[in-house]
Amino acid sequence: MKKILYLQTILLLAVYSCSIDNYEAPNASLSGIVIDNVTNELIENGGVNGGTLIHVFEGYSKQPIVCNSFPDGHFVNSAFFSGNYKLIAIGAFKMISDTLQVKVNSNTEVEIKVLPNVRLKANIVNFETTTATIKIEYEKVHESQTLEELCVVWSTIQNPNMFTFSGGGQQTEKVGSQNLTMGEKLFTITGLIAGKKYYIRAAARTNAAGGYYNYSKTITKQ
Repeated sequence: MKKILYLQTILLLAVYSCSIDNYEAPNASLSGIVIDNVTNELIENGGVNGGTLIHVFEGYSKQPIVCNSFPDGHFVNSAFFSGNYKLIAIGAFKMISDTLQVKVNSNTEVEIKVLPNVRLKANIVNFETTTATIKIEYEKVHESQTLEELCVVWSTIQNPNMFTFSGGGQQTEKVGSQNLTMGEKLFTITGLIAGKKYYIRAAARTNAAGGYYNYSKTITKQ
């Protein structure tokens, strides 16, 4: 009798397990880019290290689905269900509109237009075997903000940022008291290993909430 009851219990648990696990799988993907509304260039960021986040809200939900952005400014998530969503991008910028409404279906692509806190370009103006001089061109975009830091970060690993620069280093200049808005700054980096390929990015931070850094496109030195 005990064996029969034991077998019945196992069968009931198996049936119940199948009934509660029989959910539909996600059937839609959402991908896109975060771009400068003026220049149409992608907003470079720190990736998973203090980079751009895309908060996606379904319907009236207040709990976001969080998508990380790749360092070059694009993002992708294939685990959505078809439906209507609200997008909010969080990073070193201000969105042109507070939110973005989007209908997600099988393969939906979006552009999120923003104004970065700082626009940056980096160029190598001189290099020797173990030394490079980097010129940073900067433009503070929002009058209400103060430019706090100008930086250069480098590594033998792609996409270095202000939090991970293994195989390289960083230099930071505090400029908050200088009231900078636009200009150029030279940084000299030393201790490079001859023959190694280095990835170099300019970075900058304003006093905007969150402490996010803007980044330039990556340049290389070998």
